[in-house]
Amino acid sequence: MTRIKICGNTRPEDVQLATELGVDLLGFIFTRSKRRITVADGRALMAELPASTERVGVFLDEPPSEIARVVEACGLTAIQVYRPLTLEDRAIGVRLLPAVRVRDGDELRHLRFEDGDHPLLDTWAPDTVGGTGRRWNWPDAIPLARRYPIAVSGGLRADNVAEAVDQVHPWAVDVCSGVEQEPGRKDPGKLRAFVDAVREADAP
Repeated sequence: MTRIKICGNTRPEDVQLATELGVDLLGFIFTRSKRRITVADGRALMAELPASTERVGVFLDEPPSEIARVVEACGLTAIQVYRPLTLEDRAIGVRLLPAVRVRDGDELRHLRFEDGDHPLLDTWAPDTVGGTGRRWNWPDAIPLARRYPIAVSGGLRADNVAEAVDQVHPWAVDVCSGVEQEPGRKDPGKLRAFVDAVREADAP
């Protein structure tokens, strides 16, 4: 079954709804972003999450020591990092989602990751990281998805996520702006429709 990751969470009501809908991973951004939260925010937002829900911290270029501090403070179970992972990152001991910013035409089949990595493929943009609402050519990731449990991100919405699932068969799909009313504020109707669309795509 395709895992669902909802990223850019900033409000308790959005976290609660995602949990009720059975979302598998929730993303919290601790780096430069319109959706950035503080450690105190993160602890409050994650306080009531069930153990079955993955808590993913999103980072850009922060050093491993800073990432480890946030992991410990918030009880993160995974990190999504938009720079090459180091041995220090790997020593933190949580699930790793090395993030790759994809341009159309990139040769993804040559990418290499470590055993246990869950690569997340997001859209490249010159002015921002994540939450662009722009898609890349998802079929380019098919060879990579045969070798690694990848997460597809970038431009996903309820009306196109089934296409990504059917084409790539990823480990997970990741959405942020596609279920928002505005940055950091989820739209309940869009969120429900997105989860329903993924579950329908998984159905026999």
